[in-house]
Amino acid sequence: MARFNKYEEFLSWLYNLKRFGMTKGIDNIKVLAEAFQNIHNELKAILVTGSGGKGSTVAMLSKILEKSNYKVGTFIKPHLHRYTERISINSKEINEEELIEIANKVYNKIEEIKMKREYYPTFFEVTTMISMLYFYEKNVDICVYEIGIGGRYDAVNILDPMVSCLTRVYLEHTDILGNTVEEIAWNKVGIARNDRFLITGENDERCLRVINDECSKINCAVLRVGKEKFNDIIYEPIVSNLKENKFNYFGLFDEYRNLEVSLKGEHQQLNSSIAIACCEILNNLGYKIPEGAIREALKEVKWPGRFEIFNNDGFLVILDAAKDPCAMNTLVEFLIKNDLKDLIVVISISNDKDYKNMLFELLKVSNNFVLTKHKVMERAIQPEKLKDALEIIKKDVRCYIVNDVKKAIKFAFELSKKEKPILITGSVFTVAEAREMFVNERTDPLFVSDPRFINVK
Repeated sequence: MARFNKYEEFLSWLYNLKRFGMTKGIDNIKVLAEAFQNIHNELKAILVTGSGGKGSTVAMLSKILEKSNYKVGTFIKPHLHRYTERISINSKEINEEELIEIANKVYNKIEEIKMKREYYPTFFEVTTMISMLYFYEKNVDICVYEIGIGGRYDAVNILDPMVSCLTRVYLEHTDILGNTVEEIAWNKVGIARNDRFLITGENDERCLRVINDECSKINCAVLRVGKEKFNDIIYEPIVSNLKENKFNYFGLFDEYRNLEVSLKGEHQQLNSSIAIACCEILNNLGYKIPEGAIREALKEVKWPGRFEIFNNDGFLVILDAAKDPCAMNTLVEFLIKNDLKDLIVVISISNDKDYKNMLFELLKVSNNFVLTKHKVMERAIQPEKLKDALEIIKKDVRCYIVNDVKKAIKFAFELSKKEKPILITGSVFTVAEAREMFVNERTDPLFVSDPRFINVK
């Protein structure tokens, strides 16, 4: 039975599943996976988690594997412009027709389950199941999955990874993951597996104790990546500025000098090194990932909305989806290092974020803020609340409120007069709306906040 004939019909149904919220653990998705004979167990998977950097690490690792002539499934979250970005094979996202075909299969299985028991899968569980079924049917050689939130209880953790990667740990989603970095590390290290490898860029001793303790229980070897000589895998920065990003890599078996990565910021050297370290383990498992593929992939990889620069008719515009204080600190440090100060900041932040500390970081590079409100799920903090916070931190800050993101950017152009750079940040949702002004991207026709989603069955 075809429940969905159009992409919009599927989106309407799917987004309405958000009313069921989140489930803690993988038991709920196991029910759905069993209805498909547990085909996910046939997938060769890599899982990547972390409080920051996991998306770019997934992008780099997938591109390296693709350049090594493998058929690579990639799963990311969230999307920028359209839902289909979440699921791709060799950099080509699933098309709407393929998505509808698989979505109908998943929907029918859900209805069959509901005839036997009460069952409410969530948005993310359904999306994960669709991706696994798609990759299985397309017979991918390997798939790289970005964890949704945390790790241990995430739907994606139903997969059995050959290698697991944990980028960095810091306070985020504390209402779900815990109020300390130790609790969050415990949640994230849950993607480690018996007798396999966990690769991490973490350097906080509190987190490392948790990671090492948990991995020792299951005989999972922990490989540390960092600049310091005591790490198992070392990256050595050469240069990191607006024009180039180069480093040396000293791994377990391989050494690569003068690597160049297209993504900006020294933190991307760490993320690149985690991806390369994962490739070293895969080579040891029988895969063939040549040096040339690594070099070519790092130079070509794209991760839109992350320190993305546009020169728009004489205006210098920077888009970055920094969504928490740590990500904002990384962004601000890079801006200062490259003498990008006195910016005009266009910002909207979601209401579950530590907005005060994010704004504190931004005041290091700006005294001019255009406060706006992204449209997604009515999650944006009211601009007036941002204004109050800024004025408490710094009395002479100049704040302007323009509720629509695109109108806010146009107002920032007027303030800039092509003399001051414009930074658009605060949320992936803010950046997504902004990016539509600078690139020709097909965008989903409905937002979750659209009233047409109400009471959709």
